[in-house]
Amino acid sequence: MHFVIVGCGAVGGYFGGRLAQYGENVTFVARGQQFQRMQTLGLTIKSIEGDVQLDKVNVVNAQSLTAETLPTPADVIFLCVKSFQLPASIAQIKPLILPHTRVIPLLNGVNAVDVMQDHGIALENIFGGLAKIIAEKTPNGVIKHTGSKPHITLGAFSDEVLVDSRIEQFDEVKAAKVKAEATERLSAIAKCFKLAGVSVGVTSDIKLALWRKFILVAAWGALASARTLNLGEIRAQSHITFLLERIVNEYADIARKAGVKLGDKHIKETLSFLSRLPDSSETSMQRDLAAGQHSEFDVLMAYPMALVTEFNLSAPVLTQCYQKIMSGSP
Repeated sequence: MHFVIVGCGAVGGYFGGRLAQYGENVTFVARGQQFQRMQTLGLTIKSIEGDVQLDKVNVVNAQSLTAETLPTPADVIFLCVKSFQLPASIAQIKPLILPHTRVIPLLNGVNAVDVMQDHGIALENIFGGLAKIIAEKTPNGVIKHTGSKPHITLGAFSDEVLVDSRIEQFDEVKAAKVKAEATERLSAIAKCFKLAGVSVGVTSDIKLALWRKFILVAAWGALASARTLNLGEIRAQSHITFLLERIVNEYADIARKAGVKLGDKHIKETLSFLSRLPDSSETSMQRDLAAGQHSEFDVLMAYPMALVTEFNLSAPVLTQCYQKIMSGSP
């Protein structure tokens, strides 16, 4: 199976590196300095799960990416870019997509699949995915994994993939075949990760899984970014800890209004997970905003704020965080 990893930051670098370490056929797609470093120095991962040094990796320049630059056709394409880079990345990978190719976004938002379809990728070529990892790419291109056991969750958008726009009536036999094929493909991909020592799961409700990650990353990121505090500093102040719990529940309210089957146990598990992370933990949006760089603010905060308005919800903590970041106040 040929894996193409688009985006070689913390997520793409780590999970692609683990697959390559095990000997899977992996092609990295990178740009700029990261492409140059990987071309000459390979890939370095410093991890609490064990370091990796790959002196030679197959890496392609994103600027010159074509089907001909790949050693073999792509079976699985992982999109591991920031949300604001997604449209440009879609345009680059579309020539690589064959009928058997599956594209899996590993982004922080919950609307990547909608964006992909809007830009011309058919739903039958898409699987849902999410990655859980606390890591960052250092200025010298090293992937530094510092917290949380890395995990990949995969799933098909089961309700949607069973609908074939080419036929007027629902075909139960065809639907069963499509579902079986999706299950087989997902199991094969998951097996590759398991053999590479990566924790992986296949879910029957990928929408729920995406929103569960979203309420973790987005809610924590919103509060941490607005207050410019790491997780330990949030925990050290009881009133800020209360705000963290409150904003997690606000994001959960948005999810439920959006039709996600999110239960109280999921909220408790999110808060419990946050309580176990290292004190130094920060979100990527927080780091990007602090550095004055392009961030995922639009997906992690502006998008849910739009849903708050659409659903006529009350979200005072999210609203305050949103306004504080928008105003640029300290």
